Amino acid sequence: MATSSKDLPFGQELHDPREEARSADDRARLCGQVAALDKGRNLALRRHLFDLLETRRTTGSGLPRIGRVIEPGGTDVVVAWGELLLRTVDASEPEAARLLDRFGLVPTPVDGLRGRVVRCVNAEIGPKRLSRLAQTLRNRGFAASVNHIAPLAPIGKGLGGAEPTTVRSDVRGVTTVTGDPGDGVTVAVIDTGIAHKPRTDGWLDQVRRTAHNEDPLDAIPQGGDGFLDYGAGHGTFAAGVVAQVAPGARLVVDRALDSDGIGSEVDVAVALVRAVEAGADVVNLSLGSQTLDDLPPVAIAVAIELVSELEREKQREVMLVAAAGNYGDSRPCWPAAFRRVVSVAGLTSGLRPATWSSRGFWVDCSTVGEGVVSTYVEGTESPELDIQPDTYGTDPWAFWSGTSFAAPQVAGAIARLREAGRPSLRAALAELLAAGRPVPGYGQAIAIMRGT
Repeated sequence: MATSSKDLPFGQELHDPREEARSADDRARLCGQVAALDKGRNLALRRHLFDLLETRRTTGSGLPRIGRVIEPGGTDVVVAWGELLLRTVDASEPEAARLLDRFGLVPTPVDGLRGRVVRCVNAEIGPKRLSRLAQTLRNRGFAASVNHIAPLAPIGKGLGGAEPTTVRSDVRGVTTVTGDPGDGVTVAVIDTGIAHKPRTDGWLDQVRRTAHNEDPLDAIPQGGDGFLDYGAGHGTFAAGVVAQVAPGARLVVDRALDSDGIGSEVDVAVALVRAVEAGADVVNLSLGSQTLDDLPPVAIAVAIELVSELEREKQREVMLVAAAGNYGDSRPCWPAAFRRVVSVAGLTSGLRPATWSSRGFWVDCSTVGEGVVSTYVEGTESPELDIQPDTYGTDPWAFWSGTSFAAPQVAGAIARLREAGRPSLRAALAELLAAGRPVPGYGQAIAIMRGT
Protein backbone atom coordinates (compact mmCIF):
# COMPACT_ATOMS: atom_id res chain seq x y z
CA MET A 1 0.00 0.00 0.00
CA ALA A 2 1.94 3.01 -1.23
CA THR A 3 1.72 6.28 0.65
CA SER A 4 1.50 9.66 -1.07
CA SER A 5 1.38 13.09 0.55
CA LYS A 6 -2.34 13.38 -0.14
CA ASP A 7 -2.92 10.30 2.05
CA LEU A 8 -1.35 11.98 5.08
CA PRO A 9 -3.49 14.15 7.38
CA PHE A 10 -0.53 16.51 7.81
CA GLY A 11 1.14 16.11 4.42
CA GLN A 12 4.80 15.11 4.66
CA GLU A 13 5.35 17.14 7.82
CA LEU A 14 5.82 14.22 10.19
CA HIS A 15 7.94 12.32 7.66
CA ASP A 16 11.27 13.86 8.56
CA PRO A 17 13.61 13.34 5.57
CA ARG A 18 16.44 12.59 8.00
CA GLU A 19 14.68 9.30 8.70
CA GLU A 20 16.11 8.10 5.39
CA ALA A 21 19.52 8.20 7.06
CA ARG A 22 18.68 5.39 9.43
CA SER A 23 21.41 2.82 9.44
CA ALA A 24 21.36 -0.79 8.32
CA ASP A 25 21.99 -1.63 11.99
CA ASP A 26 18.72 0.11 12.93
CA ARG A 27 16.84 -1.94 10.38
CA ALA A 28 18.46 -5.17 11.57
CA ARG A 29 17.51 -4.36 15.15
CA LEU A 30 13.97 -3.63 14.00
CA CYS A 31 13.72 -7.11 12.48
CA GLY A 32 14.69 -8.59 15.84
CA GLN A 33 12.24 -6.34 17.65
CA VAL A 34 9.34 -7.36 15.40
CA ALA A 35 10.32 -11.04 15.60
CA ALA A 36 10.17 -10.79 19.41
CA LEU A 37 6.63 -9.41 19.18
CA ASP A 38 5.62 -12.32 16.97
CA LYS A 39 7.17 -14.74 19.47
CA GLY A 40 4.98 -13.22 22.16
CA ARG A 41 2.24 -15.62 21.08
CA ASN A 42 4.41 -18.58 22.10
CA LEU A 43 2.96 -19.94 25.35
CA ALA A 44 6.28 -21.37 26.56
CA LEU A 45 7.94 -17.97 26.14
CA ARG A 46 5.01 -16.26 27.83
CA ARG A 47 5.36 -18.62 30.79
CA HIS A 48 9.07 -17.77 31.00
CA LEU A 49 8.33 -14.03 30.97
CA PHE A 50 5.60 -14.45 33.56
CA ASP A 51 7.98 -16.39 35.82
CA LEU A 52 10.52 -13.57 35.57
CA LEU A 53 7.90 -10.99 36.50
CA GLU A 54 6.51 -13.13 39.32
CA THR A 55 9.97 -13.65 40.81
CA ARG A 56 10.49 -9.91 40.93
CA ARG A 57 7.22 -9.53 42.85
CA THR A 58 8.00 -11.94 45.69
CA THR A 59 6.80 -11.54 49.26
CA GLY A 60 8.31 -8.44 50.82
CA SER A 61 8.67 -6.59 47.52
CA GLY A 62 5.70 -4.38 48.33
CA LEU A 63 4.23 -5.13 44.91
CA PRO A 64 0.84 -6.77 44.31
CA ARG A 65 1.12 -10.45 43.48
CA ILE A 66 0.03 -11.66 40.03
CA GLY A 67 -1.23 -15.00 38.78
CA ARG A 68 -2.13 -16.76 35.54
CA VAL A 69 -5.34 -18.49 34.53
CA ILE A 70 -4.94 -21.05 31.75
CA GLU A 71 -8.06 -21.12 29.59
CA PRO A 72 -9.51 -24.27 27.96
CA GLY A 73 -7.90 -23.45 24.60
CA GLY A 74 -4.47 -23.16 26.21
CA THR A 75 -4.24 -19.37 26.24
CA ASP A 76 -3.46 -17.55 29.46
CA VAL A 77 -4.80 -14.45 31.18
CA VAL A 78 -2.84 -12.55 33.84
CA VAL A 79 -4.77 -11.48 36.94
CA ALA A 80 -4.21 -9.88 40.33
CA TRP A 81 -3.85 -12.64 42.91
CA GLY A 82 -6.83 -13.19 45.21
CA GLU A 83 -8.90 -10.21 44.00
CA LEU A 84 -12.51 -10.29 42.84
CA LEU A 85 -14.39 -7.26 41.50
CA LEU A 86 -18.13 -6.60 41.55
CA ARG A 87 -20.40 -3.68 40.94
CA THR A 88 -21.42 -2.41 44.36
CA VAL A 89 -25.12 -2.85 43.61
CA ASP A 90 -24.53 -6.56 42.91
CA ALA A 91 -22.33 -7.18 45.92
CA SER A 92 -25.16 -6.02 48.18
CA GLU A 93 -27.58 -8.63 46.83
CA PRO A 94 -28.17 -11.37 49.45
CA GLU A 95 -27.24 -14.26 47.14
CA ALA A 96 -23.99 -12.61 46.08
CA ALA A 97 -23.20 -11.61 49.68
CA ARG A 98 -23.60 -15.22 50.83
CA LEU A 99 -21.16 -16.47 48.19
CA LEU A 100 -18.62 -13.82 49.07
CA ASP A 101 -18.90 -14.63 52.76
CA ARG A 102 -18.44 -18.35 52.07
CA PHE A 103 -15.09 -17.60 50.39
CA GLY A 104 -13.97 -15.10 53.02
CA LEU A 105 -14.24 -12.15 50.64
CA VAL A 106 -15.13 -8.82 52.24
CA PRO A 107 -16.24 -6.10 49.79
CA THR A 108 -14.29 -2.83 50.02
CA PRO A 109 -15.27 0.17 47.86
CA VAL A 110 -12.67 1.19 45.29
CA ASP A 111 -11.56 4.78 45.87
CA GLY A 112 -11.90 6.93 42.76
CA LEU A 113 -14.87 5.16 41.17
CA ARG A 114 -17.62 6.94 43.09
CA GLY A 115 -18.42 3.88 45.17
CA ARG A 116 -19.67 1.83 42.22
CA VAL A 117 -17.13 -0.99 42.37
CA VAL A 118 -16.00 -3.13 45.28
CA ARG A 119 -12.80 -5.11 45.53
CA CYS A 120 -12.96 -8.38 47.48
CA VAL A 121 -9.58 -9.78 48.54
CA ASN A 122 -8.51 -13.15 49.92
CA ALA A 123 -4.87 -14.01 49.23
CA GLU A 124 -5.59 -17.67 50.05
CA ILE A 125 -7.71 -18.10 46.91
CA GLY A 126 -5.73 -18.91 43.78
CA PRO A 127 -6.52 -17.45 40.35
CA LYS A 128 -8.22 -20.54 38.92
CA ARG A 129 -10.57 -20.97 41.86
CA LEU A 130 -11.32 -17.26 41.92
CA SER A 131 -12.14 -17.23 38.20
CA ARG A 132 -14.63 -20.07 38.76
CA LEU A 133 -16.28 -18.07 41.53
CA ALA A 134 -16.54 -15.04 39.23
CA GLN A 135 -18.17 -17.24 36.60
CA THR A 136 -20.63 -18.61 39.15
CA LEU A 137 -21.61 -15.08 40.14
CA ARG A 138 -22.06 -14.08 36.50
CA ASN A 139 -24.21 -17.12 35.85
CA ARG A 140 -26.47 -15.87 38.62
CA GLY A 141 -26.79 -12.45 37.05
CA PHE A 142 -24.11 -10.47 38.89
CA ALA A 143 -21.40 -8.40 37.16
CA ALA A 144 -18.26 -9.98 38.59
CA SER A 145 -14.74 -10.61 37.36
CA VAL A 146 -11.22 -11.18 38.53
CA ASN A 147 -9.05 -8.06 38.65
CA HIS A 148 -7.36 -8.38 35.26
CA ILE A 149 -3.81 -7.16 34.79
CA ALA A 150 -3.30 -4.65 31.98
CA PRO A 151 0.24 -5.37 30.78
CA LEU A 152 2.05 -3.76 27.86
CA ALA A 153 2.00 -6.99 25.83
CA PRO A 154 0.62 -10.52 26.39
CA ILE A 155 2.91 -10.91 29.42
CA GLY A 156 5.19 -7.89 29.41
CA LYS A 157 7.09 -5.56 27.12
CA GLY A 158 10.59 -6.72 27.97
CA LEU A 159 11.33 -8.76 24.87
CA GLY A 160 11.03 -6.63 21.77
CA GLY A 161 11.96 -3.61 23.85
CA ALA A 162 13.25 -0.21 22.75
CA GLU A 163 16.39 0.11 20.62
CA PRO A 164 18.67 3.18 20.46
CA THR A 165 18.80 5.30 17.33
CA THR A 166 20.63 8.38 16.14
CA VAL A 167 17.47 9.66 14.44
CA ARG A 168 15.91 12.68 16.13
CA SER A 169 12.56 14.27 15.44
CA ASP A 170 12.38 18.01 14.88
CA VAL A 171 8.70 18.85 14.56
CA ARG A 172 8.16 21.09 17.58
CA GLY A 173 8.44 24.28 15.59
CA VAL A 174 6.25 23.27 12.67
CA THR A 175 3.15 25.17 11.59
CA THR A 176 -0.08 23.44 12.52
CA VAL A 177 -2.58 22.49 9.85
CA THR A 178 -4.62 25.38 8.55
CA GLY A 179 -7.91 26.45 10.12
CA ASP A 180 -9.25 28.70 12.83
CA PRO A 181 -7.71 27.89 16.19
CA GLY A 182 -9.92 25.74 18.38
CA ASP A 183 -9.93 25.53 22.13
CA GLY A 184 -6.70 24.30 23.72
CA VAL A 185 -6.73 20.50 23.87
CA THR A 186 -5.33 18.52 26.81
CA VAL A 187 -4.03 15.03 26.04
CA ALA A 188 -3.52 12.68 28.99
CA VAL A 189 -1.18 9.70 28.65
CA ILE A 190 -2.01 6.98 31.18
CA ASP A 191 0.97 4.65 31.31
CA THR A 192 4.11 3.93 33.38
CA GLY A 193 4.54 7.65 34.04
CA ILE A 194 7.36 9.92 32.93
CA ALA A 195 11.02 9.98 33.95
CA HIS A 196 11.68 12.21 36.96
CA LYS A 197 14.72 13.84 35.39
CA PRO A 198 13.77 16.45 32.75
CA ARG A 199 15.53 16.25 29.40
CA THR A 200 18.02 18.96 28.44
CA ASP A 201 16.92 19.07 24.79
CA GLY A 202 13.56 20.68 25.60
CA TRP A 203 11.40 17.69 24.74
CA LEU A 204 8.53 17.01 27.15
CA ASP A 205 9.30 20.19 29.10
CA GLN A 206 5.56 20.88 29.22
CA VAL A 207 4.87 17.75 31.27
CA ARG A 208 4.62 18.50 34.96
CA ARG A 209 6.04 15.89 37.34
CA THR A 210 3.66 14.94 40.18
CA ALA A 211 3.20 12.24 42.79
CA HIS A 212 0.93 10.45 40.32
CA ASN A 213 3.17 10.35 37.29
CA GLU A 214 6.85 9.69 37.92
CA ASP A 215 8.37 6.54 36.44
CA PRO A 216 11.10 5.36 38.87
CA LEU A 217 12.84 3.43 36.03
CA ASP A 218 14.78 1.15 38.41
CA ALA A 219 12.70 0.18 41.44
CA ILE A 220 12.11 -3.57 40.93
CA PRO A 221 13.20 -5.76 42.68
CA GLN A 222 12.80 -3.64 45.79
CA GLY A 223 15.45 -0.95 45.82
CA GLY A 224 16.46 -1.56 42.20
CA ASP A 225 19.19 -3.67 40.63
CA GLY A 226 21.08 -1.12 38.55
CA PHE A 227 19.14 -1.85 35.36
CA LEU A 228 16.07 -0.37 33.73
CA ASP A 229 12.92 -2.19 34.80
CA TYR A 230 11.03 -4.23 32.22
CA GLY A 231 8.56 -1.49 31.29
CA ALA A 232 10.71 1.52 32.13
CA GLY A 233 10.39 4.46 29.76
CA HIS A 234 7.19 3.23 28.11
CA GLY A 235 5.20 6.25 29.25
CA THR A 236 7.98 8.67 28.32
CA PHE A 237 8.08 7.13 24.84
CA ALA A 238 4.29 7.29 24.34
CA ALA A 239 4.21 10.89 25.56
CA GLY A 240 6.95 11.76 23.07
CA VAL A 241 4.84 10.35 20.23
CA VAL A 242 1.92 12.61 21.19
CA ALA A 243 4.27 15.60 21.44
CA GLN A 244 5.58 14.98 17.92
CA VAL A 245 2.13 14.68 16.36
CA ALA A 246 0.42 17.43 18.39
CA PRO A 247 3.13 19.90 19.41
CA GLY A 248 0.52 22.51 20.35
CA ALA A 249 -1.47 20.31 22.72
CA ARG A 250 -1.21 20.47 26.50
CA LEU A 251 0.32 17.16 27.51
CA VAL A 252 -0.15 15.49 30.91
CA VAL A 253 0.99 12.09 32.08
CA ASP A 254 -0.50 9.84 34.77
CA ARG A 255 0.86 6.55 36.09
CA ALA A 256 -1.33 3.45 36.27
CA LEU A 257 1.39 0.85 35.59
CA ASP A 258 4.56 0.19 37.56
CA SER A 259 7.99 0.30 35.94
CA ASP A 260 7.72 -3.38 34.96
CA GLY A 261 4.63 -2.43 32.94
CA ILE A 262 2.18 -4.08 35.34
CA GLY A 263 -1.06 -2.53 36.59
CA SER A 264 -4.50 -3.88 37.42
CA GLU A 265 -7.70 -2.86 35.70
CA VAL A 266 -8.61 -1.03 38.92
CA ASP A 267 -5.42 1.03 38.66
CA VAL A 268 -6.24 1.89 35.05
CA ALA A 269 -9.89 2.68 35.80
CA VAL A 270 -9.05 5.03 38.67
CA ALA A 271 -6.37 6.81 36.61
CA LEU A 272 -8.80 7.23 33.72
CA VAL A 273 -11.44 8.91 35.86
CA ARG A 274 -8.80 11.03 37.60
CA ALA A 275 -7.45 12.27 34.24
CA VAL A 276 -10.89 13.28 32.96
CA GLU A 277 -11.82 14.94 36.26
CA ALA A 278 -8.61 16.95 35.93
CA GLY A 279 -9.64 18.21 32.50
CA ALA A 280 -8.28 15.78 29.91
CA ASP A 281 -9.98 16.09 26.51
CA VAL A 282 -8.18 13.15 24.88
CA VAL A 283 -6.91 10.17 26.88
CA ASN A 284 -4.34 7.76 25.48
CA LEU A 285 -4.20 4.22 26.91
CA SER A 286 -1.22 2.30 25.51
CA LEU A 287 -2.10 -0.78 27.55
CA GLY A 288 -4.71 -3.51 27.72
CA SER A 289 -5.47 -7.15 28.28
CA GLN A 290 -7.55 -10.01 27.06
CA THR A 291 -10.06 -11.22 29.65
CA LEU A 292 -11.55 -14.46 30.85
CA ASP A 293 -14.49 -15.39 28.61
CA ASP A 294 -13.74 -12.23 26.55
CA LEU A 295 -16.07 -10.24 28.82
CA PRO A 296 -15.62 -6.51 29.48
CA PRO A 297 -13.56 -5.84 32.63
CA VAL A 298 -15.87 -4.56 35.39
CA ALA A 299 -13.78 -1.68 36.77
CA ILE A 300 -12.91 -0.18 33.40
CA ALA A 301 -16.53 -0.51 32.24
CA VAL A 302 -17.59 1.56 35.25
CA ALA A 303 -14.81 4.10 34.63
CA ILE A 304 -16.00 4.60 31.05
CA GLU A 305 -19.57 5.10 32.30
CA LEU A 306 -18.23 7.75 34.70
CA VAL A 307 -16.36 9.46 31.86
CA SER A 308 -19.65 9.78 29.95
CA GLU A 309 -21.31 11.22 33.05
CA LEU A 310 -18.46 13.71 33.49
CA GLU A 311 -18.96 14.79 29.87
CA ARG A 312 -22.56 15.63 30.61
CA GLU A 313 -21.78 17.24 33.97
CA LYS A 314 -19.05 19.46 32.58
CA GLN A 315 -20.72 19.90 29.17
CA ARG A 316 -17.61 18.98 27.27
CA GLU A 317 -16.32 16.21 25.05
CA VAL A 318 -13.80 13.48 25.90
CA MET A 319 -12.14 11.12 23.44
CA LEU A 320 -10.63 7.83 24.66
CA VAL A 321 -7.98 6.12 22.50
CA ALA A 322 -6.44 2.72 23.28
CA ALA A 323 -3.93 0.29 21.82
CA ALA A 324 -5.55 -2.79 20.28
CA GLY A 325 -2.89 -5.09 21.76
CA ASN A 326 -0.01 -7.21 20.54
CA TYR A 327 -1.65 -10.63 20.81
CA GLY A 328 -1.59 -11.39 17.09
CA ASP A 329 -5.18 -12.68 17.05
CA SER A 330 -8.76 -11.41 16.83
CA ARG A 331 -9.83 -11.79 20.46
CA PRO A 332 -10.93 -8.47 21.94
CA CYS A 333 -8.39 -6.60 24.03
CA TRP A 334 -9.75 -4.21 26.67
CA PRO A 335 -10.18 -1.26 27.02
CA ALA A 336 -9.72 -0.92 23.25
CA ALA A 337 -12.69 -3.21 22.52
CA PHE A 338 -15.21 -0.95 24.28
CA ARG A 339 -17.43 0.83 21.74
CA ARG A 340 -16.78 4.11 23.54
CA VAL A 341 -13.03 3.77 22.88
CA VAL A 342 -11.14 4.40 19.62
CA SER A 343 -9.16 1.18 19.14
CA VAL A 344 -5.86 1.36 17.24
CA ALA A 345 -4.09 -1.62 15.65
CA GLY A 346 -0.55 -1.71 14.27
CA LEU A 347 0.76 -1.64 10.71
CA THR A 348 4.17 -2.10 9.14
CA SER A 349 6.03 0.93 7.80
CA GLY A 350 4.48 0.12 4.40
CA LEU A 351 0.97 0.36 5.93
CA ARG A 352 0.47 -3.39 5.69
CA PRO A 353 -1.19 -5.40 8.49
CA ALA A 354 1.33 -6.26 11.21
CA THR A 355 1.07 -9.96 12.06
CA TRP A 356 1.78 -9.35 15.75
CA SER A 357 -1.06 -6.84 16.15
CA SER A 358 -4.44 -7.71 17.63
CA ARG A 359 -7.19 -7.19 15.10
CA GLY A 360 -10.87 -7.81 14.50
CA PHE A 361 -14.27 -6.28 13.89
CA TRP A 362 -13.86 -4.22 17.07
CA VAL A 363 -10.81 -2.31 15.76
CA ASP A 364 -11.55 1.22 14.51
CA CYS A 365 -8.30 2.19 12.86
CA SER A 366 -4.62 1.45 12.52
CA THR A 367 -1.35 3.21 11.83
CA VAL A 368 2.35 2.42 11.73
CA GLY A 369 3.45 0.51 14.82
CA GLU A 370 6.86 -0.76 13.71
CA GLY A 371 10.01 1.23 14.35
CA VAL A 372 8.31 4.33 15.75
CA VAL A 373 10.91 6.87 16.97
CA SER A 374 10.41 8.82 20.20
CA THR A 375 11.89 10.07 23.45
CA TYR A 376 13.36 7.49 25.83
CA VAL A 377 15.10 7.41 29.23
CA GLU A 378 18.60 7.12 30.66
CA GLY A 379 19.84 3.77 31.95
CA THR A 380 21.06 0.31 31.01
CA GLU A 381 18.77 -2.50 29.88
CA SER A 382 18.52 -5.66 31.93
CA PRO A 383 20.58 -8.60 30.60
CA GLU A 384 17.72 -10.85 31.73
CA LEU A 385 15.74 -9.62 28.72
CA ASP A 386 18.34 -8.58 26.20
CA ILE A 387 21.49 -10.58 25.44
CA GLN A 388 23.00 -7.36 24.08
CA PRO A 389 21.76 -4.75 26.58
CA ASP A 390 22.09 -1.12 25.51
CA THR A 391 23.01 1.84 27.68
CA TYR A 392 21.16 5.10 27.07
CA GLY A 393 22.80 8.41 27.95
CA THR A 394 21.45 11.95 28.22
CA ASP A 395 18.39 12.87 26.14
CA PRO A 396 18.11 9.49 24.40
CA TRP A 397 15.89 8.66 21.45
CA ALA A 398 14.87 5.14 20.53
CA PHE A 399 12.65 3.21 18.18
CA TRP A 400 10.06 0.79 19.49
CA SER A 401 7.29 -1.35 18.03
CA GLY A 402 3.78 -2.21 19.18
CA THR A 403 0.24 -0.91 19.15
CA SER A 404 1.34 1.08 22.22
CA PHE A 405 3.00 3.50 19.81
CA ALA A 406 0.30 3.47 17.16
CA ALA A 407 -2.38 4.64 19.61
CA PRO A 408 -0.67 7.90 20.72
CA GLN A 409 -0.29 8.91 17.07
CA VAL A 410 -4.08 8.75 16.70
CA ALA A 411 -4.63 10.51 20.04
CA GLY A 412 -2.24 13.27 18.97
CA ALA A 413 -3.78 13.58 15.51
CA ILE A 414 -7.30 14.00 16.94
CA ALA A 415 -6.03 16.70 19.32
CA ARG A 416 -4.18 18.49 16.57
CA LEU A 417 -7.12 18.56 14.17
CA ARG A 418 -9.38 19.85 16.96
CA GLU A 419 -6.91 22.62 17.77
CA ALA A 420 -6.79 23.52 14.09
CA GLY A 421 -10.46 24.43 14.14
CA ARG A 422 -12.52 21.28 13.69
CA PRO A 423 -15.81 21.83 15.51
CA SER A 424 -15.43 18.87 17.87
CA LEU A 425 -13.22 15.94 18.77
CA ARG A 426 -15.66 13.62 17.04
CA ALA A 427 -15.45 15.72 13.88
CA ALA A 428 -11.66 15.53 14.10
CA LEU A 429 -11.85 11.74 14.44
CA ALA A 430 -14.22 11.48 11.47
CA GLU A 431 -11.83 13.52 9.31
CA LEU A 432 -8.89 11.40 10.40
CA LEU A 433 -10.70 8.15 9.61
CA ALA A 434 -11.77 9.53 6.23
CA ALA A 435 -8.10 10.03 5.37
CA GLY A 436 -7.49 6.30 5.79
CA ARG A 437 -8.16 3.19 3.76
CA PRO A 438 -10.17 0.21 4.97
CA VAL A 439 -8.13 -2.88 5.82
CA PRO A 440 -10.08 -5.96 6.99
CA GLY A 441 -9.61 -6.42 10.73
CA TYR A 442 -7.53 -3.26 11.03
CA GLY A 443 -10.22 -0.61 10.49
CA GLN A 444 -9.11 2.47 8.61
CA ALA A 445 -5.36 2.40 7.89
CA ILE A 446 -4.02 5.93 8.43
CA ALA A 447 -0.55 7.28 7.67
CA ILE A 448 0.62 9.60 10.45
CA MET A 449 4.23 8.98 11.52
CA ARG A 450 6.70 6.83 9.68
CA GLY A 451 8.43 3.74 11.05
CA THR A 452 12.00 2.54 10.62
